[in-house]
Amino acid sequence: MKVKTLFNIFLVIVALFLAILATRSVLRPEKYKSVYNQRSEELRTRLTTIRTVQSVYRNEFKKFAGDIDSLVDFVNNGTVQVVKITGEIPEDMSEEAAFKAGLIKSVTEKIPAKDKIFETDPKMTSENLKNFEFIPYSDGKKFEIQLGTLTSGASKHEIPVYRIDVDLDDILINLDRTISPENAGLFNKLFNKIFYGGLAEETQYKILYNPIWLGSLVDASNSGSWE
Repeated sequence: MKVKTLFNIFLVIVALFLAILATRSVLRPEKYKSVYNQRSEELRTRLTTIRTVQSVYRNEFKKFAGDIDSLVDFVNNGTVQVVKITGEIPEDMSEEAAFKAGLIKSVTEKIPAKDKIFETDPKMTSENLKNFEFIPYSDGKKFEIQLGTLTSGASKHEIPVYRIDVDLDDILINLDRTISPENAGLFNKLFNKIFYGGLAEETQYKILYNPIWLGSLVDASNSGSWE
């Protein structure tokens, strides 16, 4: 009787072990994928913010910022010049005629760069402009901007361009913190340990995903790799 009982217990343990292995094989790649997708979304949000700020910066200075700190300073302390039309144009008069008649005039004013950024992208929020210079989860690593110029046509007109690359190591940096947060409850910690332990070090999942970039040094494009 004892032998049979021990054998049954052994079978239960083996079955439980095999069930855990099978569940791990399903959960681990899905967990890696969900973390990559979450981080990619956060990266896209920050890179889109940088793109908008760069656009306003270029309109003001006729060039792109070459480092992320310059963009942060521009957002927090910069101003841009805007031309406003004052006066009224009669219905039977063109804008040009109204200018000549002195009924309207243009006035150049300076406004905070933030106001222009919000005007350029109505979806932009103050929250987007906080810490946009940092790669998420990197403990303070900042985006690096590469600058270049392209020559257009017979006129040899120079077009400024820029590119920001975020490699996989930076996207997935400190991956273990996301997979198994320190503030997780005891049960969640045990679950994460059993099913996701060592996942951050397994390269067979990493090779399935791509780095992310914004802009180009060979084309006049500010598109992102996700577009």
